Amino acid sequence: MRFKFLALSALIIALLVACGGSADTEPEVITETVQVEVTRVVTETETVTETVTETVTETVVETVEVLGLPPVDVLAVSGDIVTAGSSTVFPVTERMAERFQQEGYSGNITVDSIGSGAGLERFCVAGETDIANASRPIKESEIESCRAIGREPIEFRVGTDALAVVVNPANDFATDMTIEQLALAFSTAETWADIDPSWPAEPILRFSPGTDSGTFDYFVEVIFEENEEPILSAANLQLSEDDNVLAQGVIGNQYAIGYFGYAYYEENRDALGILSIEGVEASAENVDNNSYPLARPLFIYSDATIMAEKPQVAEFVNFYLTFVNEEIVDIGYFPASTAALNQAKQNWISGVRGGVASSDSGTGVNLPAVDVLAVSGDIVTAGSSTVFPVTERMAERFQQEGYSGNITVDSIGSGAGLERFCVAGETDIANASRPINESEVESCRAIGREPIEFRVGTDALAVVVNPANDFATNMTLEQVALAFSTAETWADIDASWPAEPILRFSPGTDSGTFDYFVEEIFDENEEPILSAANLQLSEDDNVLAQGVIGNQYAIGYFGYAYYQENRDALSILSIEGVEASAENVENGSYSLARPLFIYSDATIMAEKPQVAEFVNFYLTFVNEEIVDIGYFPASNDALNQARLNWLNANN
Repeated sequence: MRFKFLALSALIIALLVACGGSADTEPEVITETVQVEVTRVVTETETVTETVTETVTETVVETVEVLGLPPVDVLAVSGDIVTAGSSTVFPVTERMAERFQQEGYSGNITVDSIGSGAGLERFCVAGETDIANASRPIKESEIESCRAIGREPIEFRVGTDALAVVVNPANDFATDMTIEQLALAFSTAETWADIDPSWPAEPILRFSPGTDSGTFDYFVEVIFEENEEPILSAANLQLSEDDNVLAQGVIGNQYAIGYFGYAYYEENRDALGILSIEGVEASAENVDNNSYPLARPLFIYSDATIMAEKPQVAEFVNFYLTFVNEEIVDIGYFPASTAALNQAKQNWISGVRGGVASSDSGTGVNLPAVDVLAVSGDIVTAGSSTVFPVTERMAERFQQEGYSGNITVDSIGSGAGLERFCVAGETDIANASRPINESEVESCRAIGREPIEFRVGTDALAVVVNPANDFATNMTLEQVALAFSTAETWADIDASWPAEPILRFSPGTDSGTFDYFVEEIFDENEEPILSAANLQLSEDDNVLAQGVIGNQYAIGYFGYAYYQENRDALSILSIEGVEASAENVENGSYSLARPLFIYSDATIMAEKPQVAEFVNFYLTFVNEEIVDIGYFPASNDALNQARLNWLNANN
């Protein structure tokens, strides 16, 4: 999530300035990350100040977020690990293997450079390796081959490469080429003059990675629209899976041209010239802002069964993802984006789920144990009436287990809760039954807060009627819209139903429940429901429940938990023929399900450690309570991300 850690970012900047540092003297990875984020943020924000702040925050997250994976005790890891594949990914995996061994790994790790295709064949067909290195995404046919031998490949994005198109430094005429000129240079052009008449009429010598290489595949895809025939038919072409052979070939001839991973150019930059493509230099800034045409992702692949049977493989992948950004720029590549590395981390968590010992229900991310007896000081929370019973339950359990301070939990609606958190700055935690919106984020930033999102569960909205109502048991979304807008009687919805006036009960306009209902039923237009006759609004869901209980022809909606509390006195409708059950909420077939959140801020948690400890406790034990309250657990991935967000804010 991008909304994090302004105070931490400001502190880091201040320390850099105090030490005589500057953006220009920072390690290259930081500068590059800042530039890519600037480009991305410019499309999302309106001011330069916001863009710079956003960017620095993203850079900090990139460094810290990897701490969310369980720490690896490298000294305890043994057993062999076998990897093979892309020559482009080879130096990254080799570096990570060397560091793994230097830090205490006592086993043997093999890293073979044989090309992406050959590496995936060894992994998916022969089943001989534990990890495949690839400079392109795995193909569907390769996935099927993996499945045929009982493997389900898991993808881990580990970096970004830019292909370098290089010439001999004595070549002083070709400094930039278009894609069309590159296609000529690697196909039908016999001499340089065939590309540009002002260039020498000297034969072109071409050096290319072999056909088993992901680098070759990527080049052919971009330059020849996936048709390899033109390059393979070219005269004076030398293919090799060894990029050093290609580099030396170009170095050895004034009229040579070649291409390979940027890392190999970096190794030989004093002996090679690198071309701009379409006028764009192959720089960190241009790779990350997508303006350089020849940039591509780098991957490693493994399998959950392999990682379960050979835990050393799981530990190595964990170690790889944790420290790759400390090594990858020095190798000559560019870091993967924060989002891509986050996804790789989530994939690891999913892959080892059930195989990682954990005090938090085995979902893969451990939070530090909370010594509740040592926690004191006040905590103030407010917001969604839907999230209220969850936060209230977690607060009660926190106190029962020894918390000696005072915790306030107010039910005032998501919008009002986020206003108290982001405008008034009066609360430590905001409860919300919808994601925070951009205007609220900006309000938070205006008072020096950067909201951090923690997903804590899933709610299904219950549409309820009086139990004496024996005619409305199921409604379509269109019928629900009529029931809460223009229909005056039940017969206006279905002619077979009674011609009795409809009494409507709805959460108030400050409620996330109201917002969600309006979004789903009225396409975000609240006018139809607010114009309806016989409408009672309330921020108190108990008032709504009692209103429906009190009238045979009433209808209402609220969080599923409030239906659970009153299920003996209310009837719940199916929507589009689908019952509001745990199974249907989880599989996405029930139309009115939504996520539940709490929000806090890194500075608040630093200044009031009791808030950090309570959020930790909340995320650790919420799944032990939430079903009993009447809601559904968040998915494992969503809860893992919430825990990672906590780790990021508190490291």
